[in-house]
Amino acid sequence: MPLGHINPPVLDDIMKWHVYIGYCAHDREPVKVLRADIMSFGLTCSFRSSLDADECSHADNIKQGIIFSHKCLLYVSQSYLEDRASKLELKEAKRKLKFLGRSSVILVIQSDVKQEQLEKCECFWQIRLVDNQVTKDVLNDHAFLSDFELKPELSLMPKQNIGVGVAYTYFFGFLQMVVPGVWKKFQEEMKHHSVDEKLLVKKMLIVIRKTVLSPPKLTEDGVLEQTKFSVIQCVDRSGREKREYTVPIYKLTADEESNNSYYFVGDFPACLYAIREAYDRQLTSLSKDEVYEARNEFILTVKALLNHPDEMSSFTNQWELLIWPDDEESPVLKLSQFLYQQIKGKHLTELPADSPVPKCVDRGTFRVVDGIRNYPIYREGPHYHLKNSYRGFCVIINNSLFQNLSQRTGAKAEIEKLTQLFETLKFKVYVYQNLSRLEMIDHLRSYSRINHSDSDAFVCCLLSHGDKGCISAADGEEVPVMELMSLMFENNCPGLKNKPKLFFIGACQGGVGGGGETGSETSPSTSAEPLLSHEAQPSSEPDEHPCVSQSSSSETVRDLIPPTVDFIVSYATLPDRVAWADPVSGGLYVKALCKHLVRDLKSTSPCDMSTTR
Repeated sequence: MPLGHINPPVLDDIMKWHVYIGYCAHDREPVKVLRADIMSFGLTCSFRSSLDADECSHADNIKQGIIFSHKCLLYVSQSYLEDRASKLELKEAKRKLKFLGRSSVILVIQSDVKQEQLEKCECFWQIRLVDNQVTKDVLNDHAFLSDFELKPELSLMPKQNIGVGVAYTYFFGFLQMVVPGVWKKFQEEMKHHSVDEKLLVKKMLIVIRKTVLSPPKLTEDGVLEQTKFSVIQCVDRSGREKREYTVPIYKLTADEESNNSYYFVGDFPACLYAIREAYDRQLTSLSKDEVYEARNEFILTVKALLNHPDEMSSFTNQWELLIWPDDEESPVLKLSQFLYQQIKGKHLTELPADSPVPKCVDRGTFRVVDGIRNYPIYREGPHYHLKNSYRGFCVIINNSLFQNLSQRTGAKAEIEKLTQLFETLKFKVYVYQNLSRLEMIDHLRSYSRINHSDSDAFVCCLLSHGDKGCISAADGEEVPVMELMSLMFENNCPGLKNKPKLFFIGACQGGVGGGGETGSETSPSTSAEPLLSHEAQPSSEPDEHPCVSQSSSSETVRDLIPPTVDFIVSYATLPDRVAWADPVSGGLYVKALCKHLVRDLKSTSPCDMSTTR
């Protein structure tokens, strides 16, 4: 569009000038020509403050001038590059270019300035003068002025009632879906993980930093962590079915006296922190005090909405809004310390006597539905909980010296790894070495007769040579793994009823290692023998009553459950395959097993450790 037809934009409360002109005092005369050319089109200009002003006000004047101008023109000469304010102007100009586009900044460069002196200015539009002559039409062939009728690509955040607006967005877009009934859902979720209800915070915590700074992370190693669980509300909204609104569950371990860990449903409103982020990136006309005023507006409005008479039946005693004092005027408190003080001081682990059991109701804009997800997501099912301070026994049987087989090397390293692992998991570890077939059976039978009422589980690690379904004893005999397992069946060891029994078999299963052939040179004579006593084996006769009637007794139903229920058996390799081992560090299977269980132990709280992992 010809320059003569430019329609200057109407300045509003955000933009105060059309063009900011940056130059040094030595170049005042050539800049007068540029300024006159710009102002001839009805455009206003801003400049940096006088050089005799104090440093702070001078820098602030430059920043404000560039921020609140539609465009920026910098007159670059040798004198300008040596000027102490040029670096600041170039820095702010780059920031402007980043958010408003390349057409927002232009450099008018004198001919004696070498290109290598401008190595960090390639991103700007540039006009290089001929013989340092500034003419009236120097900007005539450039789009720097011709696109002024276009609005900036990114408007600055307004200041009027912004805290109120963000609060309404937060409430209607999130809180009204998740707060009603949050305690009931939280309670049901933690029941699945055997967490004492006395350690649950009975209200959803809405935590706001006093400085309105977005927290870099909401965890502190060993003290405050986000669990893998959450409270989920499923609704049909905005044309989407079964839309999930999720609030994470946090774990706080701060009570050194009782060593208790508290669990709470918490949210840190990111929409409020966006105001501070916009301020820090100079995308709003708010001052810091006005940012804090917006924070106060947000807090008061959220409280008013949650306490509104129309909402009382859904939100009463379901939430607590906390302001974390993290500014210079307040005592320095870590987030975990602050939360612990609030939870204990306000008795948030106690349910108020008049607390209703609210239910999320349909409000016209959305409809609450059952929590059936419309996309696959992992969800834990029933599992075993290891909750006692004493987990149980871990029996390690290692056979490395044999009468008719080669010696197993690396066994010492395997025992050390397994012992360290299961002692860390709070098992009592007992190691037995080079046992005969009868000794292996006798040792395990002795554990089946022990009182396991205070145990959570039983672990047995068998390390030896082996063949399909069998493990080698020190006397050279093959012992079927199922025969050893049967000693821990419910009828032989009632103390482990409904408790997990884990068998880890670090041994070959016959066959060869790498060529893909199957089979074994020798066929174990004992593997085909019956593994259970006659009484324990299932009948081979056809079942006369394939379906159990409703009148069947619980004993009859229990008889249909196989004896191997509650067993987990893990082999080092597939049938007809060898298990590889290092002569120094031992079997690769034991090494991998310990590595992965230790990794899960570090990422999972003790009350969540289960045999399903």
